Amino acid sequence: MSTELDWNESYYFNLFDPKNGVTSFMRIGNKPNRDEKSVFFFVMSKKGVFGIRNTGKCDDHHMQCSGLKFEEKDGGYKLTYNGPLFDMSKEPVPIMSSMDIDWIPVNPLMDYHDCVDAHGAELSAKTASEHFEQFGVVKGTIRIDDDVFEVEATGERDKSEGVRDWGSPKMWLWLNSVYGTDLGWNATKLSTQMGDVDAGFVGTKDSNDPIVKIDIDIGYDGNIPASYTMTMNGKSGKSYRIEANILQHAQLPMQGSKDMMLIETISQTTYEGRVGFGIAEFLVPAKRE
Repeated sequence: MSTELDWNESYYFNLFDPKNGVTSFMRIGNKPNRDEKSVFFFVMSKKGVFGIRNTGKCDDHHMQCSGLKFEEKDGGYKLTYNGPLFDMSKEPVPIMSSMDIDWIPVNPLMDYHDCVDAHGAELSAKTASEHFEQFGVVKGTIRIDDDVFEVEATGERDKSEGVRDWGSPKMWLWLNSVYGTDLGWNATKLSTQMGDVDAGFVGTKDSNDPIVKIDIDIGYDGNIPASYTMTMNGKSGKSYRIEANILQHAQLPMQGSKDMMLIETISQTTYEGRVGFGIAEFLVPAKRE
């Protein structure tokens, strides 16, 4: 572990259930050199966006904070929550909520060192130098007040370690989508003062094709991303063209950077005639030129 103040260890999971129209994304981050632990847990449904964000002191339970708990179990993960969520469009009145789901990986764990050279690793050093990704299938229950969702979903998980300074990048795109339960991809594009870093994968249950270059064109509705067209180039030499529309979004306050805005969205994507769904995360300037 580094002695730098912003060294961070984080765990992130998301899911999308097209039948219920439910999206959820959650993260627990640990900054031991600052004695700081942070958490967020959000659920997007047809009724709105509900969530919680909190900070606390570090402890020995790196995968547990403020009622949210991640446990490794039988080659997968048990994700649970008990506590209040808040309707992000109203006054902060607590809504008692819970989650109990199993998150099962599909593709081999993807190490993002396989995507970048030494220069790319140097450029990304302030946004988590150790970065692992995986897509999976999800099953369980989410409850928000009287609404109970029996979830059958797909999603993405992220484990990262390293210096995490959200004010460092000029822009950050983190996009993923899953098709059925057999094919998924992630595209990560980081823009810094010194240049861009592209990474990601296209994966199946047997293998991953590391992504080494990403070309993307984003359509906006005001300051909010509304669509994107993207081509990912794999280390294999294969190109993957993606068309996407944003279905719903949530704008999150950015801790530690008043100049940046974090937008979490659910996207419908198309690849070679297949329709998939996933999260598209945009860390962009609060005021777009």
